[in-house]
Amino acid sequence: MQRETKLKHADQFLHRRLLAQELAPPSPSGPTADVYRIANYADGLVGVNGCEALRPRFDSGLRWADANNLQPGDPCWGRGVAGGVTWDGAFYRDLARYAGGGELFWSAYLKPGSAPGMKQGFWLNFGAGWAHLHHDDPAQMLSGAAPRIFYDVAPQQWQLVIEATRFVTLAVVEVWTGAKAGGNDPTGVFTRVSGSDPLPAVTVVAG
Repeated sequence: MQRETKLKHADQFLHRRLLAQELAPPSPSGPTADVYRIANYADGLVGVNGCEALRPRFDSGLRWADANNLQPGDPCWGRGVAGGVTWDGAFYRDLARYAGGGELFWSAYLKPGSAPGMKQGFWLNFGAGWAHLHHDDPAQMLSGAAPRIFYDVAPQQWQLVIEATRFVTLAVVEVWTGAKAGGNDPTGVFTRVSGSDPLPAVTVVAG
């Protein structure tokens, strides 16, 4: 009798497990497009509202030299890091430079031609602030502020994360995080989950 009860419970457990697997949405098969971007993106769409703390201050300790040869010795105030490039709202995949995220990972830093140096695409200005690839090293993508899109296996959803680098301390600040459930690629509407910017949603398109 006891053995029959154990077998019955085992059968019920197996049945529930198989049912859960059948009902769970399948993971994206990939590969998908090499480039995704925020639709109708313009500088200031993200990283302005609620992001006042990202702005440099006269007494912030951040100082740059003349416009042709920026150095840490001249005053800087206003928006962003003068040495960076303005982010265009696009995310790129490059497994050769960052294999850690796999085929379902895209980052603003993986744009073709980007390289170390303030004007080479590893320093990105957007909204009220900026983001910097940690040590200009793609292998350390997630150690610094990394605007990125990726598939999160645990909740089985796509995530879009926009982070910034705080002036002086270089601390990573979450600007906007959104999620999109389902789909074989990240195209579609991402709804805000958290972050300092209250923007309710963004739409991601391929190309």
